[in-house]
Amino acid sequence: MRAIFASASERLVSLTHNIAALLLAIATFLVFVQVVSRFGFGHSIAWTEIAARGLVIWMVFMVMAAGFRFSAMIPLEFIRDVSPPAVRVWVMRIVLLLTLVFLFVLAWYGTMMAIRVNSQKIAMLNVPMSWFYASIPVGAVLAVPGVLLGHFAPRELDRGLPE
Repeated sequence: MRAIFASASERLVSLTHNIAALLLAIATFLVFVQVVSRFGFGHSIAWTEIAARGLVIWMVFMVMAAGFRFSAMIPLEFIRDVSPPAVRVWVMRIVLLLTLVFLFVLAWYGTMMAIRVNSQKIAMLNVPMSWFYASIPVGAVLAVPGVLLGHFAPRELDRGLPE
């Protein structure tokens, strides 16, 4: 059962990472179109800026799972290095618990915020503001498998640094 959860979690982390990369590519293209239209043609396409902003917001929350999975978030290396092994284990368990509590709070209040702004429209796009705010709870929930994998099956991100 643990192997099935780990495999499904790895696939979910990979999927969210790939979605984030796609969103970044689309946002980059939209910003390019905005710059070309503004400085090349003298008339900016206003909706591209707002759409790119929304895509970047979604991208950040989607890549959060991969950030936790590969320990790319701000690490507690100092505490890990100076603590004896028995203390280190408990510190990392407390960090795991606090991270999961934080993600729960983020999901809860993000959902409440998305519901609260559902009647507001985003200028130029004419879509509900909740589309942007929905990235908060979705990203928080999708980050949980990355957090659990990062704690129970740690794997460092290959940063391409020479050894």
